[in-house]
Amino acid sequence: MLNNKGQILVLFVLLIPIFLLILVLVIDIGNISYEKSALNNICNLASKENKLDNNKLIEFIKLNDDKISNITINNNSITLEKKVPGILSQIIDIKIYNIETTCQIERNN
Repeated sequence: MLNNKGQILVLFVLLIPIFLLILVLVIDIGNISYEKSALNNICNLASKENKLDNNKLIEFIKLNDDKISNITINNNSITLEKKVPGILSQIIDIKIYNIETTCQIERNN
């Protein structure tokens, strides 16, 4: 009869990094989807503020989230960009994820 006492330990040590990588990936994807949803909500809220001029609209957006990196306002749309740090991206040396959303401005005539 063979001695099999160390096989589970070796298997456990080999599988732990894979489980940790999957866990970090799930956390990053959850964080990115949360930030994308929050950015989309801010964009939709700002699109309904049709009484404000562009400078006031930018101030309104910055009050809701001051970490937005780029705000572009055209005649009929708003585009918001944000850089989101992630755990996995720091491991593979990217350090940030860029997310972007665009919505149409509702104008009352």
